[in-house]
Amino acid sequence: MKSLIYISIAFTFFLLSCSKKELGPQCVDCPNDFTETELSDVLIVNEGPFMTGSGTVSLYKPSNQTISNNVYFQANAGNNLGNIAQSITQIDNKAYIVINNASKIEIADINNFTSLGTITGFNSPRYMLPINTNKAYVTDLYSNSIQIVDLNSNSISGSIPLSGWTEELLLHNDTVYACDVTNNNLLLLNPNTNTLVDSVKLGVQPLDIVKDQNNKLWIMCNGGINEANPKLIRFNPTNRTIEHTFVFPSIAESPGNLKINATGDQLYFINSNVYKMNISSNSLPTLPLITNNNNIYYGLGIDPTNEEVYVSDAIDYVQNGVIFRYTPSGALIDQFTAGIIPRDFLFIQ
Repeated sequence: MKSLIYISIAFTFFLLSCSKKELGPQCVDCPNDFTETELSDVLIVNEGPFMTGSGTVSLYKPSNQTISNNVYFQANAGNNLGNIAQSITQIDNKAYIVINNASKIEIADINNFTSLGTITGFNSPRYMLPINTNKAYVTDLYSNSIQIVDLNSNSISGSIPLSGWTEELLLHNDTVYACDVTNNNLLLLNPNTNTLVDSVKLGVQPLDIVKDQNNKLWIMCNGGINEANPKLIRFNPTNRTIEHTFVFPSIAESPGNLKINATGDQLYFINSNVYKMNISSNSLPTLPLITNNNNIYYGLGIDPTNEEVYVSDAIDYVQNGVIFRYTPSGALIDQFTAGIIPRDFLFIQ
């Protein structure tokens, strides 16, 4: 999804509004009252309009197919999250919502979404990874560092100096692996000493990273803007080597949103359509699991309890987006309206 990423990063939301019919259990003007969250509920982070508004969070209950939009605003006396809502992470009973342009992380009670505090002092935060009960790492677009967050005081306690933009990150055994987008590297960090210990050259612009059932890491490199063919890379953390590189056939392709199911044997990603790939496959999938039908697929989530697929349509980046919910085999279950530019999913556990 390199074009979508650069639309967000380069601040060029110039798409025209359209009048797509809104389907599902709730329209834009319907009441937004919500009840407390439950296990198996889904939180959806909506970026919000660029520079002119606030990001929002939607709560979807698959048990009765109901959607409540703007739940943070409702739970906190009309206070907005800020611009732009980038990602969400659950740590114990707290939801940490990373707000990119507003340079902060908002903390909310996972049950009722009341505010529990704000972590400030970031430059342009992207993703958050808990290291232990006391510490988390946060990647950044512009700070040339990964920020170290004290989860007890809700403050930045330090940073790891780097060079350039870092995106998704993952903890495996005693090492944190981070996508270094600027330098096309996989970074290996020691979370005990908060230091960079090694780096491995990947394809152009690594953005997403997941771990499979064999403890192999998969990294999606989107290739930049017509800079190189995208690559899906399987990395062995034991000997720190690249085991296999799957090269996408066209430089114009833009794969992203790499996800994996709870059992760790099926990969999912967006490349205009939604694709599914077994980790034992020797080649990239050629047929989509879900065809976009002229929708602009922007965000992807895989329910860890039943492997249902959630994919968002950003429509025109101006009006409220639509979420499509599918079975693992690609049959449509439900669709509903969320907020503006839905991008990240959190399955409450």
